[in-house]
Amino acid sequence: MRYLREADWNDAELLFHWVNESSVRKNSFSSEEISLEEHLKWFEHVLSQNDIKQYIYMDGEEPVGQIRIIINGSAAEINYSICLEKRCMGYGKEMIVMLKERVKTDFPEVKKMTANVKPDNAASQKVFLDAGYIHKSNTYELDIDTSSSQNEHIKICKGGGIVCNK
Repeated sequence: MRYLREADWNDAELLFHWVNESSVRKNSFSSEEISLEEHLKWFEHVLSQNDIKQYIYMDGEEPVGQIRIIINGSAAEINYSICLEKRCMGYGKEMIVMLKERVKTDFPEVKKMTANVKPDNAASQKVFLDAGYIHKSNTYELDIDTSSSQNEHIKICKGGGIVCNK
């Protein structure tokens, strides 16, 4: 069974290792390694906020990824990663889709989710497009109320990378 659970203080060390994995740092907008002291201070802040939710994505009893949302009124910004050993297995898209359902239940005021993705991070770009997000510059957005639960009809067309509905 795969599910999202809220992170707690017991996840601090796991998240610290994931955040400092080399490809996570490479794909982050801030690529410097994070010290344990910085991470613990940041994580304590995250856990104390009502407008930030950190989740651990679980496959049975095994944590495979993390996803965080920062809520700002009717919008939520997403940040996610999958552990190195579990990448390229479809977990990213599944986690993003699960988050949408969780947000609709837990934060009904949120109507749009966005994610900033570096231009050279093709894997995350594909994850967001496959999950129904629309590419806007380097930001991917999803209007929760108007998005379909079926995303098979999204593709990138030849000639300019335009997103098309089949």
